[in-house]
Amino acid sequence: MENNQNGNNGGGSGFNFRWIIYGALALYLLYNFFGSSSSGDDYIEETLEEPTQGIICHLQEQEKDLFKITDEELIDKREDSRIYATYLDGKIDTFTIDEVSITDASDPRRSMMRSVMMGGMIGYMMGRPMGSGIARSSYANQSAYDKSTSGRTNLRSSARKTTVRKPASRSKSGFGSSKSSRSYGG
Repeated sequence: MENNQNGNNGGGSGFNFRWIIYGALALYLLYNFFGSSSSGDDYIEETLEEPTQGIICHLQEQEKDLFKITDEELIDKREDSRIYATYLDGKIDTFTIDEVSITDASDPRRSMMRSVMMGGMIGYMMGRPMGSGIARSSYANQSAYDKSTSGRTNLRSSARKTTVRKPASRSKSGFGSSKSSRSYGG
């Protein structure tokens, strides 16, 4: 009869190294599960503002393909927003926000109008963040700029505010973790 004793008979009083590894692993998992999520670092809160009022915007062509905002006026309904463009030849066109938002690359006038409007109060209707200011260079004169500056306060105070939580990016490295303006392939 053979007696097989290798020193680990289950009832010994020796210290087992594997319990240290299990304990360290358990502490690591508990810290990552409870510690990092309670710190708030995994998400960031952002307040989005969406205008509820509309705007009537008057543009005037100052010289060929150079437009400036001459007046912006708040109205009750966002969907009633309009842009009135007066050209050098006296012709007047009327656009909705949707019509101006779709920029036709082959039409330089439409492109110039859009860039000027993005600097004005009407730009908030076209997707520019309401936290950004308005550009003095988009306006034909100081009084039009001043009127829009005070109107911006009213537009922002009546805006619908929504708080959203977005995942915070901890690392900027790795495949697909950043936006690029380059395009590869067909």
